[in-house]
Amino acid sequence: MLGASYRAALITARNAGRERKLIRTIFNFGGSDDERRRLLFDGALLFSSATPATTALTQHAQELVQEAFGDIDPLHAQEQLEVECFIELVGPLKTRFTNGDTTKQLVRDYMVSLGMNLKDTYFDVPRLRIVPHSGYLTAGVSYAYKAHRDQWYGGPWQQLNYWMPVWPVTTENAMVMYPLRWDRPCENSSGDFDYDEWTNVHRPAATKQVTTDTRKHPLPLEELPTSEELRFAAESGDVLIFAGAQLHATAPNLSDSTRFSIDFRTVSLDDLEQGRGAPNIDSAAKGTTLIDYLRADDFKPLERDRLPALR
Repeated sequence: MLGASYRAALITARNAGRERKLIRTIFNFGGSDDERRRLLFDGALLFSSATPATTALTQHAQELVQEAFGDIDPLHAQEQLEVECFIELVGPLKTRFTNGDTTKQLVRDYMVSLGMNLKDTYFDVPRLRIVPHSGYLTAGVSYAYKAHRDQWYGGPWQQLNYWMPVWPVTTENAMVMYPLRWDRPCENSSGDFDYDEWTNVHRPAATKQVTTDTRKHPLPLEELPTSEELRFAAESGDVLIFAGAQLHATAPNLSDSTRFSIDFRTVSLDDLEQGRGAPNIDSAAKGTTLIDYLRADDFKPLERDRLPALR
């Protein structure tokens, strides 16, 4: 029995006489962590209002951002800074947020609030995403990710994603989801992607990418109609949770302010060992991001000698 404190939206369509689920969105889910993972592996999207734990995390991010930009309003900094100066500020800011002990501890507090088993749960370090408006910067440190599943980048099929805005967002600058593609392949170039090459060559080159991002990203090879897009307007600290196997993208920022958001990912060791997870619809990437994951209780990395059996 699922937790009672949620509302579910289910949209269906009839295809060749059969009813097919298209979109399932659950708001403020109140069930257990096991129930949550099962829903996400089945293609559901979970949207939660801000909580004390997520508010603490976004406030921490706001403090770091405001410290980095000083007297300049970070939401409108691009209007005062040349692109190169913007990159010089943003690069160290993103690193400080991602690698800071406080950030990891606040993410762990959030996982505790969701009832996760910290000895079983591993996470990758959180990222601070910064998306300026009007095409000011779409490469490198502010790369606008094209539609992708995280598995195209070497993510495990047991991976769950958490995305939250640092300041409020509208549908003009939110992330894009393509839930209709949950069980429909998207032609892509993930077969050319190798995660080891990415970490050794392409990721360190982010700050050198200014006008065009020349790194070897896995890309969709077909046009995705805008009618398949789903976007959530959200307040600071609201959270969208989804399986990494969901097709998603960075939306072009059509607002008049920069978007700041946080995202991170978790995997359950038990899910990895038991082979539970989302289906592989269309990924052929090589390598695994599991080498980056830390155990939630002590921040120790996932043991490398277990990786071959987990992939």
